[in-house]
Amino acid sequence: MAEDLILPVPRLMSAVYLVPVALSAAAARDRAAAGLDARVASPVGVAARMMLDAGTVTAAAVPSSSLPPFGARLREHPGADPGLARVVAAAGEFVMIRAVSSPGWPPMHEWAGRACAAVLAAQARVPLVDTATPQVLTADAALRTLPAAEDARFRLADWILVFRSPGSGGLWMTTKGLSRFGLPELQVRNVPPQLGRPWTHVLNGVASRLLGIWLHALRDQAGSAFARLPELLEIREGDIARAYDAPATGGPGAGGPAVAVRLTFDPSPEDTADSFVSIQPPDDYPASAGEFMAGVHAALFGQSGPEIRHLAPSEEMDRAVRAAREALPAVRARFLAGDLPPRAQLMIKHEISARGRAEYPWAYVTSWADPDRVLGNSSGDAALDPAIRAGRPIVVDAGAIVDWAIWIDGKGIVEGGQTNVIAQA
Repeated sequence: MAEDLILPVPRLMSAVYLVPVALSAAAARDRAAAGLDARVASPVGVAARMMLDAGTVTAAAVPSSSLPPFGARLREHPGADPGLARVVAAAGEFVMIRAVSSPGWPPMHEWAGRACAAVLAAQARVPLVDTATPQVLTADAALRTLPAAEDARFRLADWILVFRSPGSGGLWMTTKGLSRFGLPELQVRNVPPQLGRPWTHVLNGVASRLLGIWLHALRDQAGSAFARLPELLEIREGDIARAYDAPATGGPGAGGPAVAVRLTFDPSPEDTADSFVSIQPPDDYPASAGEFMAGVHAALFGQSGPEIRHLAPSEEMDRAVRAAREALPAVRARFLAGDLPPRAQLMIKHEISARGRAEYPWAYVTSWADPDRVLGNSSGDAALDPAIRAGRPIVVDAGAIVDWAIWIDGKGIVEGGQTNVIAQA
């Protein structure tokens, strides 16, 4: 029987934006008010101006010495512009825009705070910093994320980032930005490396669905210090499309097949660290977490059939296998030293035998502390061994490795994989 997910409700929400410009608080406020009138449409522009007048949006001049160093963190997320980050890191003075509002919808603390910071940045021709993530944005990019009319749709993916960190069992994936709506951040652990990109979309879809349920709970349980949400959440392709403000594959109103995920609350023991809502398989799921994640991917995005090639032995393939095996010590050293390209994963091809036949599936390496044993995640289902399934953790004897490759999501194999080249030829 599913239980409820109990989450604390913040008493007040706040947003903080930084603009690298030297202005007094009064001058910054006046320029923000003028910029709102000129560049930000209703309802956000009007509401932000009212919040400025009421004092729920404030401006303050702060020296960079009073702020924590965040230059490196601004460059952590994919797509970050190092040039914008350098402008921020070199600044000696900032205007801090702070906005507050009650939890719920619309999130006027975020919309008004970003609007005021963006118009200031546009006037000074500098970027701005969203401290919630943190992320550096151009003024135009920030303004484009704001609703332009009363019925304007909201693109959640513009307001949260998804980060990936490698671990011994797979990727640790977390959101950053859900806290601006009063929610804990999302996390999922031990994601098979090959599923990093699709699970970025899944996390956005879960965030979209969870945010909708959260807002309903805030309305239905107004004034409560805690909100009661369902522990089991059904996610559809339509939830992902909604997070990106994109049409669902099946057209208007299409949701697609549903997959259930179980949510648990993991509060942080420290005030300075994030609390998380963790995504897990339902309690009655019969297989591994990696297989669950592969199944979610297949249900939401579809799954292509396995590519099987039947090859006769050849001297060319034997030479490729010998060369790959000779390179394994150096490849392992690179993996252990973290000396792979950004967002790259190490793959190994290994031999399995049954009934007088051999098969050579690939696996994504998650740990290689023992030179004789590799821990990883299967990249697909094996035909000869029913225990080898896509996403399932696997232990590979190093003596069974016949090839290696460096793989980057979206690019494929960028180094190694010579046996594949020969097979495809």
